[in-house]
Amino acid sequence: MQKNVSFKSAIKPVSAKEYAAAVVRVGPKKSVAHPWTLNESVKADSAYSTGIFDCTLCGITDGENVLMMHLCPDVQSNHNFSGIFRYIAQNIDLKNPQLQGFLLGSQLKKISAQIYTKFVDFFKNYNIPFSEFKIGLEKTNVAYVKEQDLWLISSLKIDKMLNKSVDSETIINKMFQKSSICEFDEII
Repeated sequence: MQKNVSFKSAIKPVSAKEYAAAVVRVGPKKSVAHPWTLNESVKADSAYSTGIFDCTLCGITDGENVLMMHLCPDVQSNHNFSGIFRYIAQNIDLKNPQLQGFLLGSQLKKISAQIYTKFVDFFKNYNIPFSEFKIGLEKTNVAYVKEQDLWLISSLKIDKMLNKSVDSETIINKMFQKSSICEFDEII
């Protein structure tokens, strides 16, 4: 299926202060919170989650709404991929050519990498373009803000690099062992 995405998502490393201001505007009801299972997933115009390290954060947007999931590898039900994919199919139209994905998290442990890899396979199987940020240096916070079609990424190390005027692309490359930006996204 040919993708016909008519919007370009921006991805931006931000300070903790900028992230906090953004999530206050998004609101507490759009937080994907602990204990980080499918039950805490959010479908809304904007959403956010915090503390992503060995977990996997998956976001799927059509430019109007985002479906955001934050799945902890230590929770057995988060390894029920048929249930997870059924949940996705119930919440978004997988035939929509406007879909774009965002994936962040995972560590080298098999239990952690397994969830991340299943989402990579899912995006490829459904021909959904996605940007990915794998194996971060520390706990990371992510928000999607619809008004700007903007993914925000924040952490303590990002704060330190921003204070030293390090550019966004360098920050992303230093923060994650693997980063890949799809053709429909851009780092700003």
